[in-house]
Amino acid sequence: MEALVLGGSRFIGLHLVRLLSGQGHRVTVLNRGQTAAELPDDVERLAADRTEPEQVRDALHDRSWDVAFDISGYTPESLDPVVRALEGNVGRFVFCSTTSVYAPGDVAPVEEDGPLFRDPDADEYSRNKILCEDLLLDLFDARGFPMTILRPPYVYGPDNYLSQREFSYFARLARGRRIIVPGTGRTLVHSVHVDDLVDAFVAAPEIEKTMGQTYTICGPDAITLDGWIDAIGAAMGLAPEIVHASPAQYDELEVEARKFPFGWDRSTIYSTEKARRDMDWAPKYRMADGLRMTYEWWTESGLDQQEWDFSAEDRALETLDGAK
Repeated sequence: MEALVLGGSRFIGLHLVRLLSGQGHRVTVLNRGQTAAELPDDVERLAADRTEPEQVRDALHDRSWDVAFDISGYTPESLDPVVRALEGNVGRFVFCSTTSVYAPGDVAPVEEDGPLFRDPDADEYSRNKILCEDLLLDLFDARGFPMTILRPPYVYGPDNYLSQREFSYFARLARGRRIIVPGTGRTLVHSVHVDDLVDAFVAAPEIEKTMGQTYTICGPDAITLDGWIDAIGAAMGLAPEIVHASPAQYDELEVEARKFPFGWDRSTIYSTEKARRDMDWAPKYRMADGLRMTYEWWTESGLDQQEWDFSAEDRALETLDGAK
């Protein structure tokens, strides 16, 4: 298979490139070429800035692929020149969207046909991803553009460039720090391990039924915020000490101390039934297992030696202790 990965230099894209190459596919990546990445030697690299349509057109001119995976499309303006260049030259186009497109609701689990967050109060990231989905669905309806959309939630695992997520909590617990959790700690969060996500990316274009469809791709279990901290502790062989901050207390802490990496004011649980039914895919990593694997990678990679500044959190803990 000839595969094009838009992105490919970090985290999700990097794991996807490695998986495709390891399976024997011929892989080309297109990105700005500004992020250093250790890609397999046989991967072809193309350079283009997606915000410059001429660069995209020139890079993709007279080329064709069996499948293109778009990991780096965040706005319709950056997506449009790509699909224009690939239309008629790609067998399948698989787009990475997000569960952030779903509107807040009262029913769980959330399914793919649930309402989207088109409210004016929606954040820019969610609004733009919805507009990207709209563009692709319109092209499919109008001209049969061969697209599939995958919607992951929070993604975790090795090579995560958002180090304030699980990596910072490995560091906190390794240093014997108490952990601030906003609210009661009973809010549920639903994530996906990066390798489960890229498995779904590879599976999607192999199935004709996925053409023109949208799928939520999540891990097999949701977990409470306290449970997430406890699972990290279990992976490290440690017993975390959690300090809960009421919403009012948390909002009064200085900005640098309010770094909890997940939404904590409402639970989010998603259904993967459609993906399991239509694709030859199922997630392998329950949260506890995925965090254990990620912690092992973190220590083996020497990231446990990284310096962290938790001084704002120290002040926050003093404030919370004083409020008892």
